Amino acid sequence: MPEIESKGKTVADAITDGLFQLGCSKKDAVVKVVSEGSKGLFGLMGAKPAIVLISADESKCANRVFVDFDPKKVCKRIEHVLAEILTKMNLNYYKIETFFNDNSVNINIMSNNGSFIIGKNGQTLDSLEYITEIIVNREFKSKFKVNLDSESYRRKQIEKLQIIVNKAVEYVNRTGKIYRFDPMSAKERKIIHLYLKDDPSVESFSEGCGMLRKVGIKPADKKLKHFLAILF
Repeated sequence: MPEIESKGKTVADAITDGLFQLGCSKKDAVVKVVSEGSKGLFGLMGAKPAIVLISADESKCANRVFVDFDPKKVCKRIEHVLAEILTKMNLNYYKIETFFNDNSVNINIMSNNGSFIIGKNGQTLDSLEYITEIIVNREFKSKFKVNLDSESYRRKQIEKLQIIVNKAVEYVNRTGKIYRFDPMSAKERKIIHLYLKDDPSVESFSEGCGMLRKVGIKPADKKLKHFLAILF
């Protein structure tokens, strides 16, 4: 069952775009909302897109859309766009590395002080990634993902979250209770959802709005029923 991530200004926009990419109707797809997004300051800085994960049976995706483009041109254009944005924001850097892999452009910004590019809890990095992705996808009339990093922040973020999530999963499996994390960014929520996607013992969910949106973990339905049967 193919699954894609789709972004948009609203959840509805993200779903519409994702269904178009898969080439199927909403009734044939399974949609999971990762983030409802937020407008941010002046509708730009700090803006976060709505993110959904959409999957559908391959037999329902016969018309899946693939867009052809030159990866080298995309990478060069992204380097140019990002360099302009960083310069206008007075964020110093000395090199931007890009490479194309599996319909995604991975970018590493090298700087003598990457903390300014990363920002608090990665917020500046998230905004730069979002803006760059929108600009380049519009220009190339395509749909590919932009992954932006600096000083290995993303890798460290994933490793840190995985440690926390593993402890939460152990708690849920041991007690049968729901575990809720503190509010976190859409990027962090997505990491948790994807990390737990194939764990048969638990299910992840999101709740709350805006800055207060958080991820929760609960026993999978089968496990919850078994636990309740023993309890009562």
